[in-house]
Amino acid sequence: MSQFASRQAKRFRPGYRFSLSLDTILKHVGNFVRCRAASRLSCPACDYMIQKLQAALPWGRIIGVLLVAIMVLSVSALNLKTQIANAPVKHAGVKKSTGYDCLKDAPLPEADSRSLVDATDEIGLTYSHAVGPVGTYYVPESVGSGAAWSDFDNDGRLDLLLINGERSPQAKGDFPPGTRTGWALYRGMADGALQDVSAQAGLDGLGFGMGCAVGDVDNDGDTDVYVTCVKQDRLLLNEGKFQFQDVAVAAGIVETEWGTGVSFFDYDRDGLLDIVVANYTHDDKYDHQTACGFLKGIVSYCGPHKFSPTVDRLYHNDGLQLVDGVAEPQLHFADVTASAGMSEVTSYGFAVVTADFTDDDWPDILIANDSQPNRLWVNQRNGTFLEQAVAFGVAVNAFGSASGSMGIAFGDIDRNQSQDFVISTLSTESTILFQSSGKGFFTDATQLSGLNLWTRRHTGWGAAMIDLDHDGWLDLPLANGLVIPCHSGFPPHGDDNFQVRSDSVQDSADYWNDYADRNLLLLSTGTGLLRDATQDQGGDFTRAVGSARCLLYGDPDEDGDIDLLVTNSGSRARFYRNEFPKSGHWIRLRLLDMERKRDAIGARVTVECGVDRWTASVTPCTSFLASHDVRVHFGVGTQTQIDRIIVRWPDGPVEECVEEFAGGTVDRDLQIVRGHGKRLRENQ
Repeated sequence: MSQFASRQAKRFRPGYRFSLSLDTILKHVGNFVRCRAASRLSCPACDYMIQKLQAALPWGRIIGVLLVAIMVLSVSALNLKTQIANAPVKHAGVKKSTGYDCLKDAPLPEADSRSLVDATDEIGLTYSHAVGPVGTYYVPESVGSGAAWSDFDNDGRLDLLLINGERSPQAKGDFPPGTRTGWALYRGMADGALQDVSAQAGLDGLGFGMGCAVGDVDNDGDTDVYVTCVKQDRLLLNEGKFQFQDVAVAAGIVETEWGTGVSFFDYDRDGLLDIVVANYTHDDKYDHQTACGFLKGIVSYCGPHKFSPTVDRLYHNDGLQLVDGVAEPQLHFADVTASAGMSEVTSYGFAVVTADFTDDDWPDILIANDSQPNRLWVNQRNGTFLEQAVAFGVAVNAFGSASGSMGIAFGDIDRNQSQDFVISTLSTESTILFQSSGKGFFTDATQLSGLNLWTRRHTGWGAAMIDLDHDGWLDLPLANGLVIPCHSGFPPHGDDNFQVRSDSVQDSADYWNDYADRNLLLLSTGTGLLRDATQDQGGDFTRAVGSARCLLYGDPDEDGDIDLLVTNSGSRARFYRNEFPKSGHWIRLRLLDMERKRDAIGARVTVECGVDRWTASVTPCTSFLASHDVRVHFGVGTQTQIDRIIVRWPDGPVEECVEEFAGGTVDRDLQIVRGHGKRLRENQ
């Protein structure tokens, strides 16, 4: 039951005395309607209220009829309001759409302020997602490309890795002159600019890439990269000086599935980072080279339900192992999908987030599935996982429907010290807000938050819960992009007919513009609720024309606020510098385990300032195909002093994992080193 319904239950308990003036009766009826809508299930308080109203008057039946009539009218009015809010927007001079609106036909007017400024050219970012040449409707072309912010050379500045596609298997013709299909690596410079170091990194010819995760898998002090691909994934060991070596096959990771989301985490708390990979679809017949939807010259990519679901993979880090014929120990991973209990469940996996969802200090696995129920693999603390998405309320939305789930944003949006998450979805569906009530149990708060009004007409991918203006509350930028052409009139996942095609597309830029959607910006109201700030505060971020996929956040210019980067299918990535007027202060923490020579991925941290508390975790792999800046950023509003910092470390004995650290002044970066704090008991 929602907070509103709970308050009404307290008011309308047995013994409550009703005033019977007309105004009061109408007020009670309004509360009934709101209580029913808020609870969405049974509402004993509402039923008791009606019984009391009827019993209090000799003409209770008449009152009952009037109440029912008023309730019907009230509900009808609420539904009409929702329908009006969700109705397609008519733009003067624009041809009526038979499907999605085309963004190029109906751009947003100038913003009231430019809080997010496109600084792509200014910082020297030239990367463009290269797939095709388009015309065969190879489905991976439309899924997009991943990205990562990380300090790969340990110089204290963020570097940028961008994962590219490559030539589609049956594509005809040539790419435009100058097209680069290799993955790109940029070195972060002192002035915030980027220097292309892709050539020395040796990232060409590694496959049709998708998403990435960054972490130190061999505990040698520098960050390595796992990249999911349409076929064989890659595990890139950092050799220093921006050079990487792919050791996936040699390390025991041999597979040919279409991987999408990936995350590093230490599921058995042994101090070594393990890997979980979300796999998307399987297609023996067409190899995903077929179109779905062809009408009046318009053709569409296929949705997942045209193909077979797959099994997500779990790899255990066995550490360095001696190998016959090799002098030095070699890194090895074991595929433990079956022994962990995850091999019998198939799905269309897109995004994966690893965090302690059940509040027991053991990391769990949340997987967003496209058109199937989401999966929550709960850590059983013995090397196995149990799928419990239904039990914890995250499998489907409040109406019992599986959604076209894409990306996942993760954070404590209502500041109750339990972390919530948002899942972006297809157009005609709503981006879903799952709010935690503690111990891993979640409630779909989409309707009450208003997300259904703002997101239903958009196809969401990347999403992030971050404090853009430092008011102490998390905001929600959303990167959107269509999966069927605008004006096509096709269903959200395309038609159900297959057709192998080899079309000649002369203008690839115009081709991808037909898949463009508008990015959204939802800002906190200071209460845990959000408002649509797309028009007044979205700036260049919400006026971009592109089919956005990955939404990446970090602070490459080191000014203390969070900037955004967006990759777009078939076109340039864009960097948006944060120019928000700030409402308060910030603190940023880097949590380090010096024994293991790396960031403490999976650690959970709470910052306390008087009665105010903020909680977050070191969970860089959220959004869609992204690996963010590993530092934990807090906006702390008007607070100017941190009282103390509590850290729950992600490995070792649970009862020894909690430490308290001193706080200090705000508006600065702070390193938190394991073992340098005061150890607390487990229950503190």
